[in-house]
Amino acid sequence: MKDSAAAADANEAAVVFMPDMRKSNPYQARLAEALMKQGIAVAIKNYPPLFGLFFRQQNIYSSAVIIHLHWLDGLIGRAVYAHSGLRFKTWHALVAIDLYIFRLRGGRLFWTVHNLISHECPNPSREKKMRRLIASYAEGIHFHSHSAVLRAEQAYSIRLQRKAIVAAHASYHDDYPRDESRSESLAVEAGIKPNNFTFLFFGNLRRYKGLEDLVAAFSQLSGSHYRLLVAGAPFPGSSVDWLKDASGKDPRIRLRIGYVCDLDVAALFTVSDVLVAPYIATLSSGVVSLGLTFGIPMVLPEAARIYDLPGEAGAEYFAPGQLPEALARVEKRDLSLMQACNAKLGQSLTWKSMAETIAMAYQRGRSEH
Repeated sequence: MKDSAAAADANEAAVVFMPDMRKSNPYQARLAEALMKQGIAVAIKNYPPLFGLFFRQQNIYSSAVIIHLHWLDGLIGRAVYAHSGLRFKTWHALVAIDLYIFRLRGGRLFWTVHNLISHECPNPSREKKMRRLIASYAEGIHFHSHSAVLRAEQAYSIRLQRKAIVAAHASYHDDYPRDESRSESLAVEAGIKPNNFTFLFFGNLRRYKGLEDLVAAFSQLSGSHYRLLVAGAPFPGSSVDWLKDASGKDPRIRLRIGYVCDLDVAALFTVSDVLVAPYIATLSSGVVSLGLTFGIPMVLPEAARIYDLPGEAGAEYFAPGQLPEALARVEKRDLSLMQACNAKLGQSLTWKSMAETIAMAYQRGRSEH
C-alpha cells in the first residue's frame, strides 16, 4: 500500500496511524485502504525518537489531524522500562504534556487496543498507568469486541464505555491466496497424510501464547494418527531448544520454525484439521482472524470468549488445565459443520465494515469540534 501522507492537504485533517507495523502484519494496510475508500486520507508512520511526536504532526498536516495509535511499545517503552521511579514520572509527564498541547491545539487521538498489556511486560503497573494516560486523552478507543471493552475497564480501572468504538477484526481473504499444489507439497514436507488428524499452532513463538502447555497436552494423546504442526518464528532472543527436544521425543510433532511466506500461510491452514490458539493472556487475536479466513475449527481457552467469536459453533473451549480433554473432544465433533460456521463468519468480517464504523467515529468527533 502506498503511504498516503502526500495525498493529505496541509490544511485538511488527515489520519496518522502509529507505529508502522506493515512489514509484520497486513492489518494496518488493509484498514488504511478501506478508510481511504471512505474518503479519509491515511498516513502510516513510526514513532519519532524525540519528545513531541503528537503536536509535531500538527505542523506536518493540520491542527485538526487525527492520530490513531495501535501498538504502544515504542511510545511508552521508555517509561515502562525506566531504571528509577523518577525517570518513569519524568517520561509520564513528558507524554502527558505532549498530549495536552496536541489536544489544546485541536488534534484528536484515537487508539486501537490490540492487547491489555505488552507481552512479557516487566512492570505491569507502570504500563497500565501509561495506558490510562492515553485513554484519558483519547477521543475514541477502538476494540474488536464488546467483551474486550469490559475487560479493559477492569484492567485499567477506568471507565471506557462512552469512548468505545466496537468493530470486529476483519479476516484476511485477499492476503493469503490458496494454492492446492503448494498445500500438497507442504503436506509431503511435513509428513502429514490424509488419514492424520493435525492440530496447528501458528504464529510467533512466544511464552504467553501457551505453546508449552499445548506440547504437554498433545503428548497425552495416545493415537499415532495425531500430528501437531508448529509453524512460526521465535521471538528474538528466545530459545526454541526445548521445542526441538520435544519433537525429538515425540515424532508426531512437526516443526516449521522461521519466517512463513504468504503462500505457506494458506497451505498450513489447508493441511491442518484444527487450529489451537491456547493464549494465556489475550484481548484480540490476528491468528483467530486467520482461522476464520480459512474456515478452520478451533480449540480456544475460556479466556478467548473475549473475542465474542466464533462461539461454540466454531470452537471447542477449555478451562485452565483442561487442554488435553479439549484436544480429544474436538476430534469427535462435526468438523464440517464447524468449518462451515467459521467460513461464513469469516466472509462476513470485512475491512469495509470495520472501516465504516471507525470512519463514523472520526466524523462524529470532527462535527463536534
